Amino acid sequence: MSVSRRELLAGACALGATELLSGHGEIASAAVESSQASSTPANSFSFVHLTDQHVTHRRHAPEGYRTCIESINALKPAPDFVLMGGDMVFDGGYTAKEDYENQIRLFREATKQLKYPWRPCMGNHDVLGWNPREKVGPSDPGYGKKMIMEALDWKEPYYSFDHKGWHFTVLDSAYPAKGKNGINQEPRLGAEQLEWLGYDLGAAGDRPKIAVIHVAVFCNVGQISGDPKHLAMDGSMVIWDTMELRKVLERHNVKLVLQGHSHRVEDTFWNGIWYVTGAAACGAWWAGSWTGSEPGYTVLRCEGDRVTWAHETFRWEPHLDPQDTLERKRIAEQQAERADQQRRRELERKSRRPLQS
Repeated sequence: MSVSRRELLAGACALGATELLSGHGEIASAAVESSQASSTPANSFSFVHLTDQHVTHRRHAPEGYRTCIESINALKPAPDFVLMGGDMVFDGGYTAKEDYENQIRLFREATKQLKYPWRPCMGNHDVLGWNPREKVGPSDPGYGKKMIMEALDWKEPYYSFDHKGWHFTVLDSAYPAKGKNGINQEPRLGAEQLEWLGYDLGAAGDRPKIAVIHVAVFCNVGQISGDPKHLAMDGSMVIWDTMELRKVLERHNVKLVLQGHSHRVEDTFWNGIWYVTGAAACGAWWAGSWTGSEPGYTVLRCEGDRVTWAHETFRWEPHLDPQDTLERKRIAEQQAERADQQRRRELERKSRRPLQS
């Protein structure tokens, strides 16, 4: 089911962006696809942004991820490829190594069912260790990014590629910083990667460009939750060198940045660039959707020098473990809020509040 669609046109920096929103989405999306079919450029294509799968042996997560893949495999038109958005496995930072290895194995086995080629992106939970609560130390041969990169035949943690005239850059927001007993992870790119990015985008010239990152450049969790104490730059939800990155992206006219990490759908437009946060494939870690967005992914279509996108969902019921007391509480709170909203809407539609004298 499609829940929203945006369109970014050439020259949007100066003229603004054209938006198409739909409450139900399916009718609007079908109309857009129909109107585009008659004038589709020969080099047009679609692809999927699939982020935050958090595959684990718990909560029937492998089954949920396979359901997600089945949904993607059924897409029409078929996407050319899938771009992962990071946090492919549940966690390597504070999880025992054997559990982390099993998560990678489960991810690989399920992803083999994907009909389309895919490319990885590093998430904070994809790293082994680099955490004050880590279960392994720097002496372990798989410490850091090495184990998952070797398992997935992944050559570089950040890289770029071209596809049908478009340039894609995949960034790595998991930065190693010195900790008390080893390495602690920080959400930033660092000077070396930023320098690489500038020259990479420069070499792409006037080709339309899309970047992918796990930890967001823009994130509005504090505003969404109405929490005045939740700062925009809270240390975990937005990369620390967000301004430095935005300057690079803006001077090279990047059209779109795909983000993950927050498990909430957000579309933010700033200085000519759309920052699109996709839904987590796992919803709330395969325990419902109480973070605010249903389990899903984003489908994007490139035509000429414009890109459109739709946030898609798939059906999945949570399977909680006996110890998931917090998750049960969050689900109950979400259900109560939805029931209250429904009650208030019906009341406000049926009656008119008298004007105050």
